[in-house]
Amino acid sequence: MVYFYFVFLIIIWSYSWVIAKIALNFTSPIVFSLLRTLIGTVAVFLFIISIKKIQKIQKIENLLLIVLLGLTQTTGFFIFANLSLVSGGAGKVSLLIYTMPFWSIIFARIILKETVTRSQKIAIIGSFFGLIFIIEPWNLQSSFLSDFFALLSAISWAISITIAKLILNKQKMDVLSLNAYQMLFGLVGIFLCWLFIPYQKQTIFSSYLIFAVLYAGIIATAIGWFLWLYILKKMKVNIVSLSSLAVPILTILESWIQLGETPNIFEIIGIILIVLSLLIIYFDLTLRINKKVAT
Repeated sequence: MVYFYFVFLIIIWSYSWVIAKIALNFTSPIVFSLLRTLIGTVAVFLFIISIKKIQKIQKIENLLLIVLLGLTQTTGFFIFANLSLVSGGAGKVSLLIYTMPFWSIIFARIILKETVTRSQKIAIIGSFFGLIFIIEPWNLQSSFLSDFFALLSAISWAISITIAKLILNKQKMDVLSLNAYQMLFGLVGIFLCWLFIPYQKQTIFSSYLIFAVLYAGIIATAIGWFLWLYILKKMKVNIVSLSSLAVPILTILESWIQLGETPNIFEIIGIILIVLSLLIIYFDLTLRINKKVAT
């Protein structure tokens, strides 16, 4: 069942980049981050309070880690990602942010002591070269600031993955409560950014912006982060992180169709390399599952 949730997550997250790109025509990156997180946080708390499954905050251990999770998984990730989308294409920005697996594997290896199989190493190398072709580091002059913010978003997300694993390994905490509290602390972080970081763009409350905020807040943020934490609880960081590279692949196709962001020859080569790398991961995972069943 966890694999079905993962596929669903990939689909809703991939299209959220296209929606966010269009929504930023009507508002600023920080305001959009604030609105989507506010809607998402309210939705999560209403749901888990209605089913009476909220874990009381005084019973939570490692509160500092949960605060850090909110600041990295929600505050840093969303603000840097939306700042990057202002001048960058949805497809390319999402791909830059999905350099996250390479950062998360480094953190997981150092902090969590997770092993990396030979097949995963091959997939990492293939994915790395795929991203090199898509990022085109030889042609970054025109979009340096966008690329810089995208990489900051990737690093923030990678740090949050390691923090989430540490929390889930240390305490028997239900994922709904963890998601709710990290979003709450993340919302506080974004609100402070909104207060102290000036931005001149005026918000135009159009029907599309309302749709974008609802989609990004409820589906991509509330449901999406819950599924992400649930999947992290069930699967290894290495596998989850590398498999998530399917998100920007879909985003490139969706932004090509809807936004007219046509991929060039280098991006097409990169996509092929990443798809092949993903296939290696799934074949490796299937073989190891079959071996466990056989024994």
